[in-house]
Amino acid sequence: MDLGLYMVGEAAKRGLVARLPSGQRLMGDAGDWLTGEVPDLVRSVRLDRNGEDAASLFVDIHPAALPLRLHASNAGAVDAMAVTSAAGPGYHTYLQRLIQRIGTATDVSWTTPDGAAGTTGTTRFVAGGDRATVERAMLLWLQEALKDIRDARARGDDGIQLSLPRRTRFAFDGAVATPLGPRDDAWLATALERPNVAIDVWPWWSDAVDARSLLGRALCLMWSEIRWRPPGAGEAEVMDEVLELLRRAYVLDPSLDYPWAEWAELIDDRGSDGSLVDTVRDRAARVDGPRIGYRRRPVTIRHEGWSLKVPGSFGERWTSDEWWGGEAGRSITLAATITEADGQPMAPEAFLARVAGDLGDDAISHGHGSVTGRARLTTDASSGVQVGVVEGYSAVSGSGAAIRIVFHDPSDWEWAFGMWRSLTHD
Repeated sequence: MDLGLYMVGEAAKRGLVARLPSGQRLMGDAGDWLTGEVPDLVRSVRLDRNGEDAASLFVDIHPAALPLRLHASNAGAVDAMAVTSAAGPGYHTYLQRLIQRIGTATDVSWTTPDGAAGTTGTTRFVAGGDRATVERAMLLWLQEALKDIRDARARGDDGIQLSLPRRTRFAFDGAVATPLGPRDDAWLATALERPNVAIDVWPWWSDAVDARSLLGRALCLMWSEIRWRPPGAGEAEVMDEVLELLRRAYVLDPSLDYPWAEWAELIDDRGSDGSLVDTVRDRAARVDGPRIGYRRRPVTIRHEGWSLKVPGSFGERWTSDEWWGGEAGRSITLAATITEADGQPMAPEAFLARVAGDLGDDAISHGHGSVTGRARLTTDASSGVQVGVVEGYSAVSGSGAAIRIVFHDPSDWEWAFGMWRSLTHD
C-alpha cells in the first residue's frame, strides 16, 4: 500500500454579493495560480469538469509520482490527494506547503492543514505536517516494501518494480527496479539493515528544492521516459526538460555525481548551444561503463489485461480505449475489451467469429496457451504512401484484443506477425 497526503478544506464566499465560487471556477483559479507561481515545478495541469459545476484539477509535479488531484464541489467542499511514497519525504512536505499556498491564493481554508489520516484501497494517508513524522512513516513504509521484495526474491521472483508505473514493465539486471535505476540483491540486503542506504531510491529526500532534488527529477525521466534516439513528434519537450534540470542542478552544485555520458548523448540527440556543452562533453569522454535508461531495452506494456513486448525506443500514447506505440517506419495500436455471452465469459472462438470473420480466406490462425487469434496481411495507400498492415485479433475466455501493426519496410512483415503472435494475456 502506497503512502500519501490528503487534505480537506472549505471555500470562502466571494464578491460584493457573497457567493461560493463554482467548483469549476475554483479549480480553474488554482490551475492559473500554479502555472503562474511555480512554472518550474509544475509539469502539466489538466482540468476535468465533473458536472453540476464540480471539477477536479490534476497537477503533474514530479515524474516519479502520480499527479496531485484537487477537487471542488459546487457546495464549496475542497480536498487534495496525492501519492507521495514514490518520490520521497521531501516531495511530501513540499506538497503540504504548496497545497496550503493554493488555499491562501484561492480563499480555501484547510481544516486538515497537516494532512488527514485514512486509507483508500491502495493508499494510506500520513497525518502530521512535521518532517520527523513524515520521514518516520516513509522509512517504515520503505522497510516493509523491501522486506516484501526480499521474500519475493527468495521465492525466485524477478522483474520486481518499486514505485514504477504498473502498466509498463522494464527489463533490467538486478533484484528490483526503482525510479532511480535497478538495485541488486547485495544492495537489498544492506538496505534492510541500514536505512541510510535505502533512502537512495527516493529522488526527493530533503525539504528543499535543491540541486539533488533537481538531479533526482532528471534521473527519473532519464531512466523511464527518455527513448535515447533523436526525438519524434511531441518528444522534444521531455528532452528539453531533462537538459534544463541538469543545467539548473549543476549551477547550484557542480560537485554532484552527474550522468555525464547520458547528458552528452541528450545534447547530441536534441542539440544544444548552452555554455555547459564543452564541460559536459569533456567529462563524458572520461566515463566508461553501461548507460542508464530502462528504455534502451525492450519494455512490456500492459493494456486491459493484455501484455506486449515492444522496443523501448517506441514513443507511446495512452487513452482509456487503446495504446499506441511506434517510431519511424513502424507503429502498433492495441485495443481490448471484456467479452461476455449470456452473462458468462465469451469463448475465444466465439469472439473471433464475431470480429474476425471479414479477414478473408487469406487470414492465418495462431494459438499459444490460452490465447487464440486470427490475422491478415494487407497494404494501405490511403496516406499517399503504401505501407504494410497486419490486422489481427486475439482472445482468451472473457477478453478480446484487436491489434493493428503498420510498417513501411516490406521486409518487416515477419516482425509484424511476430508482434501479433507475442501478444499475451495476464
